[in-house]
Amino acid sequence: VFYLTDDDKIQYYRYQAIKYLKPELRENYYEQAILVSQSLAGIMKTLMVKRLESSFTAFKSSLKNLTTATGRMIDMFDKGKVLIAPDLRVNDMMEKGFSIEDLEEMILKMMVENPRNNVFSPDDFDSGFIEGLRKDHLLLQELVKEWSKVEQDPKLDAFLNTLKDELLNQDINPTGKLVVFTESTDTANYLAEKV
Repeated sequence: VFYLTDDDKIQYYRYQAIKYLKPELRENYYEQAILVSQSLAGIMKTLMVKRLESSFTAFKSSLKNLTTATGRMIDMFDKGKVLIAPDLRVNDMMEKGFSIEDLEEMILKMMVENPRNNVFSPDDFDSGFIEGLRKDHLLLQELVKEWSKVEQDPKLDAFLNTLKDELLNQDINPTGKLVVFTESTDTANYLAEKV
């Protein structure tokens, strides 16, 4: 939790790119960039904590995705083209096999209607941005490594015991019916497999 929430740990730089654009670019393309970036980073922080509360499986999945997304942003810097496209799910497209060049071509077409979809160079950002991305990435990799060692799931064990001893007990629940709610598809699939 400290990695996810402390001010000297993960700062979710991946979701704050427009905040670190040089001021003239930020002002030309993005209104309230600093506020929007801070809000998005806050949402991601909350999401990660909620995923941890949901299930270890959901958390590990989100942790892996965040690590991958942060690594991809660093790769963009290293290749000299940083894609910012609110109208295009860049990470999803990369997951499907689209290259930076493919996405750049799409973004250049989209710029006509919405100039917030853009391709920037590393020089368009404050130097603190790539440093923050790299720090986040290292911390995320540490978390992934540590969580890969976690095999026991005490929350699942407690749920299964409660299910058996209480929730599906004929004296308490004569119909044997039960509805379980979760915000996470990963958690729902995990529970379906384990139950």
